[in-house]
Amino acid sequence: AWAYSNAPFVLALPFERTEAILEGMVAAFEFFGAVPKEVWWDNPRTVATLIFQGRDRQLQPRYAALASHYVFDPRFCMPARGNEKPDAEGTVKAVQRRFATPVPRVANLDELNTFLRNRCEAERERVVQSLFGPFTIKDRLAADLAAATLLPAYRFDPCVIRPAMAVDKYQTVAFDGNRYSVPRAFAFRMVTVKGYVDRVVIVAEGQTVATHERCLDKQTMVLDPIHYLATLGHKPGALDHAPVFRDWKLPVCFGAFRAALEGLHGRLGGARRIVRVLQLLG
Repeated sequence: AWAYSNAPFVLALPFERTEAILEGMVAAFEFFGAVPKEVWWDNPRTVATLIFQGRDRQLQPRYAALASHYVFDPRFCMPARGNEKPDAEGTVKAVQRRFATPVPRVANLDELNTFLRNRCEAERERVVQSLFGPFTIKDRLAADLAAATLLPAYRFDPCVIRPAMAVDKYQTVAFDGNRYSVPRAFAFRMVTVKGYVDRVVIVAEGQTVATHERCLDKQTMVLDPIHYLATLGHKPGALDHAPVFRDWKLPVCFGAFRAALEGLHGRLGGARRIVRVLQLLG
């Protein structure tokens, strides 16, 4: 919420980790088309990792990078000073009352965020009574935006970064309690893992080598069958027995094509030929 107009931005996210903070901040700046000169927080550890005397804080490195990229001053409330954040607390309650009463019914998070975005845009037309007479939030938001700075030319990358992660012999790399696969060429090599709210991206030598949907469970292997196609040339039987392939949801036409190949070349010969076709997907 902006300090003068109290114009809100609301975004629903699956968790409260640092990457969610970054995603929400970038989305908010792009929603308003501007960057405030100061951004205040109530000392969450995802933003301020250490609290020193007064208002000094040790910033989470990626939040510090965000502040540097958008050139705003990261500010923080004093601990246990409720008087320093009445607008923030009040806005949360007001948004719950006006946006989520009754509770909206949606199919997924994207639909919920579309609903919330539309409500935030409609909120600008609301008339507010004050000691100086009525005004619309839109009128005061114009003053807020006039005092703000323009968006930079390039978007900040809203992710946490884990550099120099080792890939194991199973072609997987660890991130947030799970393991994600990479192509065979990157086994036993060092990679950088970038964790976003919705995906995990693995980078090697400056290039993206794997992208996975982020898994919110723990101790889970997230494997892309395409990453393991090279080994199928030596072990075609794995196509039916290895879980990574057995659970692969291929289009129906692949099954029909394999059946035709096996009819012509036998079970083993057909399997070897369908493997060669699948390797083209790599």
